[in-house]
Amino acid sequence: MLNLNEKKRLSFMSLFLATVMVSGIQMPKAFAETDLLNDVDESLNAESLDQDNSIVDGKSSPSEILRKKRANLEERNKAMVEKKIEDIRVKHEIALTKQLQKAFNKNSNSRNLKEDRVQVSQAAPEMSSQSLSANSDTTLEKSLSNVKSTDGSEERNIKIIPSFGVASIKGDKIDFESKINIGASVETNIYPQLTVGVGIGYTALDATDTANDFISNTSTVGSIYYNTFGQGRTMAYDKLSLEANTKFFILNSTLIKPFAGASVSFNRSNIKYNDNGNGYTNPYGISYGNEAFTSNSLGASAKIGAEADLAGNVGLNIDLSFSKTLTSGISSVATTTSNNPDQLRLQNVTRAMEQSDIVTVQGGLVVKF
Repeated sequence: MLNLNEKKRLSFMSLFLATVMVSGIQMPKAFAETDLLNDVDESLNAESLDQDNSIVDGKSSPSEILRKKRANLEERNKAMVEKKIEDIRVKHEIALTKQLQKAFNKNSNSRNLKEDRVQVSQAAPEMSSQSLSANSDTTLEKSLSNVKSTDGSEERNIKIIPSFGVASIKGDKIDFESKINIGASVETNIYPQLTVGVGIGYTALDATDTANDFISNTSTVGSIYYNTFGQGRTMAYDKLSLEANTKFFILNSTLIKPFAGASVSFNRSNIKYNDNGNGYTNPYGISYGNEAFTSNSLGASAKIGAEADLAGNVGLNIDLSFSKTLTSGISSVATTTSNNPDQLRLQNVTRAMEQSDIVTVQGGLVVKF
């Protein structure tokens, strides 16, 4: 049997061997790390090493390896930052587009809006800011174009112009003023500053025939006529006109649009005495009371004026025109004999009116469609 001292010695030896074995396993690893650090230190401290040379014995140096890793990380970080920025910009563009569409939707055609509606998906990291800006500009231009095409201020091509005014008829022997002068016309644009149209007009007046030769006559016939009709017989005159007109607008994009125009017209006039003759028959057996003339004529007018926009499709029109008769003719006569003095008088008055100068001032509304 082993004594106590031998047991202690054997235990010490066993412990020593175990310690040596453990140390042998860890030493290569420690020595390897120490060698790597020493190599790095030698590379950094070597005076003969070129600073731009990143290759050591055909292999990348540790600093070069770290630099490449850092560069890769920076590229990834840059891509992530750009993606984040693009995502934020896309969200703002989407919000702006929705606001524009909501504002324009009230006046835009639903079909056009459906075609032009922009559908934006999540931007990829490689999407450039230039392409995103170009898409946004295109969308805005389309929306503005739709609004322009459907806006209430869009230029309308058809106008209806009802009007009223006064006409002055002056000639060598006459000077009349209308009691009624009304009209209406329909016009359309053939060019932005040029319109053509058709119109209808009606003029009426009353006048006392104070220039009749019989009134100042002191003969028996004159005395009887004066006693019957006093200072003269009252005449009623009316004229219906159909015209074709054109206008050239000197300014077309302003609130007030001045113009110059011209027209040709067909006129049918009627003139008669208002009384029934009061039962008067002259010494020659001619009865008075149904004298009347109807005349057809062609006329021409030149006019100047202006249109003013009020609100929406309503405006005002005012014009001044000068008219002359081009041709004249009497289409029918009364049933009395041709030697009725007042029948001839109506014929002479009709001629005088057709040869006179007619100045008309009119104002009215402009309704656009």
